[in-house]
Amino acid sequence: MIDQARLVARTASVLETRDLAAALAELARPSDLLVLVGDLGAGKTAFTQGFGRGLGIDEQITSPTFALVRSYTGRLDLYHLDVYRLEQVSEALDLGLSELLDDGSVTVIEWGDTIAPALPHDYLEVHLRFDVPDGPAPTGESSAPATEAAAGAAAGSAEVFERRIVELRPIGPRWSARVRALGAALAPWTEGGAGNDADTGTGNDADTGERGAPTERDGVGEC
Repeated sequence: MIDQARLVARTASVLETRDLAAALAELARPSDLLVLVGDLGAGKTAFTQGFGRGLGIDEQITSPTFALVRSYTGRLDLYHLDVYRLEQVSEALDLGLSELLDDGSVTVIEWGDTIAPALPHDYLEVHLRFDVPDGPAPTGESSAPATEAAAGAAAGSAEVFERRIVELRPIGPRWSARVRALGAALAPWTEGGAGNDADTGTGNDADTGERGAPTERDGVGEC
């Protein structure tokens, strides 16, 4: 589904989230910036893993929570940042973001909305959230089902908790010019398919959403 310059897709598993990201990576250009937004465990690192695969990166991508910045080599090099632990926006300036963007690599920033004032006004915002309209977000807790029926119900719940809504919003001209190509790339995971139209005008600044209550960090095996 495409609503003006917003594109919305749904994935049913962590593998689909990675596949979607890999498809988007085919559209990447040197010096592109992606800002990943979403609650803890929503799939930001999984998205980055798929995006890296689409860039031809063979190395395992892991969350740079403590390193803050990791770099990977592919057909386009990738800088992967996690700014979750930054206490002030001014600390983002110490990361040398402008230098990273100037060297022709692609930069992906997890929790990038928290440093929005330090970002250039030209990036693709990727908002990932749980697609669980009638139930709570997963807690990571599990217990052995008492019956076969309970086991089936538990399996169904696990499948639901792997579903994600992925919303893209181009900010600025670089990604707005590619909004139709973005819609085509998302077609396998949208209701309307590749034939939808979208406005290609310049978007506004990204909304700064609230960060969810810490339940678990985005990890290598997250969905």
